[in-house]
Amino acid sequence: MGVRMEPIRDLDRVHDITVTLSKLTDTRGRRMFLMWMAGINLGLRISDLLELRVGDLRQSAYTFLPKKQAHKKAARKITIPIPPALRKAVRIRCEGMDDSEWLLQSMRHTPGGNRQAISRQQAHNDIHEIARICGITQRVGCHTMRKTFGYHYYQKTKDVALLQEWFYHSSPATTLIYIGVSLDNFREMVKDSPFADMDDVAL
Repeated sequence: MGVRMEPIRDLDRVHDITVTLSKLTDTRGRRMFLMWMAGINLGLRISDLLELRVGDLRQSAYTFLPKKQAHKKAARKITIPIPPALRKAVRIRCEGMDDSEWLLQSMRHTPGGNRQAISRQQAHNDIHEIARICGITQRVGCHTMRKTFGYHYYQKTKDVALLQEWFYHSSPATTLIYIGVSLDNFREMVKDSPFADMDDVAL
């Protein structure tokens, strides 16, 4: 079994990464900043992030059908508010872009001359570039932003039930494992073991 991908637990570290990415001015840097901002603020799956268009985040709310749920009979559209910081980032970084343009644009163009959205593989490459630029040493991937959103939401609210519904998980335990809280609890359990101070044993 490989190393489990974990959220970025240190809130100051999340802030520092955001500031570092906000200073990137090239095309890819702009895209990575927008991906990061959307990822940590909305907690969407990467497949749903890649469906975002500029106009979706210029509004106060975004209504969408989660891609993973689209084929299910009980699928329903969801409306979520767009945090002011994310709207501001889009307003500044996407100035001059049409609402219909992809938020996370590839350098490739369609036959009609418009830019395509990036692929999941490119998003994966971008998150690894974010790690390189920002000095993130832990394992990262397309789930890192979503897990980071979930971890800090849970730390703030302790509302695992809502997170479970948002992440479409089968149980609260699955959600706690996904966002890394169960691992935190395990570490605390070991640290608080009633036998931890039994250091008078002859070695």
